[in-house]
Amino acid sequence: MLRWVTIVLSVLGLAVGVWAVSTADQPPVNLPLSRPASVNPYEQGVAALGIVEPAGRAVGVVPPETGLVVEVMANVGDRVKAGDALFRLDARLLEAELLQKSAGVEAARAEIARWHALPRKEDLPPLRAAVAQARAQHEDRKDVLTRVREASQKGSVGERDLAAAQFALEAAGATLARAQADLERAEAGGWEPDLIFAQAQLALRVAEVDALKLLIERLTVRAPRDGTVLRREIEPGEQAMVSGTTPPMILGDLSRLWVRAQIDEEDIGLVGDAPRAVARTRGAVVVDIPLKLVRIEPYARPKQDLAGSNRERVDTRVIEAVFEMLPGTQAPATPTYPGQAVDVFIESRGRVGG
Repeated sequence: MLRWVTIVLSVLGLAVGVWAVSTADQPPVNLPLSRPASVNPYEQGVAALGIVEPAGRAVGVVPPETGLVVEVMANVGDRVKAGDALFRLDARLLEAELLQKSAGVEAARAEIARWHALPRKEDLPPLRAAVAQARAQHEDRKDVLTRVREASQKGSVGERDLAAAQFALEAAGATLARAQADLERAEAGGWEPDLIFAQAQLALRVAEVDALKLLIERLTVRAPRDGTVLRREIEPGEQAMVSGTTPPMILGDLSRLWVRAQIDEEDIGLVGDAPRAVARTRGAVVVDIPLKLVRIEPYARPKQDLAGSNRERVDTRVIEAVFEMLPGTQAPATPTYPGQAVDVFIESRGRVGG
């Protein structure tokens, strides 16, 4: 019985293998070796090189300073909101300084608490005792001066002894006044200017901590606006550069696509205020996408984006016109992406070259 089961399974496996091979052998798409040239669909029109871009242009996100990347929170294709974290730089030096400044805040708060705790109860008894001792000494010197003055009137002592007793009384009075002042100052508690100075020191320490927190937060690079991550050029452990040929991340709004057309400065007079225009894709499957003029940027510049044609002029200046791809016109088989080059044809409002 087992032998027959094995034979049946073998036959079934062979049949499945033959079916899989036969169905996988699909003929390739028959593409022509040559394609017709891209012809302007308008009887009178202007041709230009167009570059597809997100609505509102692509945004190159760079860090505020060059630093080591420790974490990347967004990947290509992720939808992000304005303020979402994209990547984070190494902030350990600032975090170490933050620990020191935080300790300074606690020290300043302790100084204010110490001011409010004055006077210390254990400081008052010695001061009161010093006042009592100084008062007793003052009374004693007063009695001595009285006796010396009486003796001087009887002629028993001279003027020198009287002056010495007077000086001793005055010294005892000064000692009593100083002891009394020390007691009153202690009983009054902290000095108001000392509190103002301590509060200013606390405000300074808090401001230093807040400033460091802002610098640390600054090293977390966030999305400047809503969009999709179009390109990612960094990984943890790499250096994110402030200036470079390619920004660490590129964001763009893919909900709508625009086309930036470079119109020769000699042809810009043929473009009207609301011309009909079409973008034609390149490649195996050609699709015409209707366009709507968004704006003409009124600044001529040297031509930078090249189509790669040997007959293309590079010693000319161009004026950029921004068009919006009309929704629902893009063929599913030929998607367009930001950065893709397309041929743009714009209907002329007058005779070309006339």
